[in-house]
Amino acid sequence: MPLLKVPKHVIDDLIRFIAEQYPHNLPNSLLIAQAFILKYPDHGKKYGLPAINYAIEDRIKQGLFY
Repeated sequence: MPLLKVPKHVIDDLIRFIAEQYPHNLPNSLLIAQAFILKYPDHGKKYGLPAINYAIEDRIKQGLFY
């Protein structure tokens, strides 16, 4: 099953969530994705844990999060 592409408004929520919750050191991306889904269950239901985790990992590779 292919991953759904996470839209910009979800990415914006994700960026804001990470900035608020993890201002210093990031834990594993899967832990971030799980915590994000707990806060935004509708995003989790629509896109799923794998897609959100991939979005986080992709932004880490791009250097968006440190």
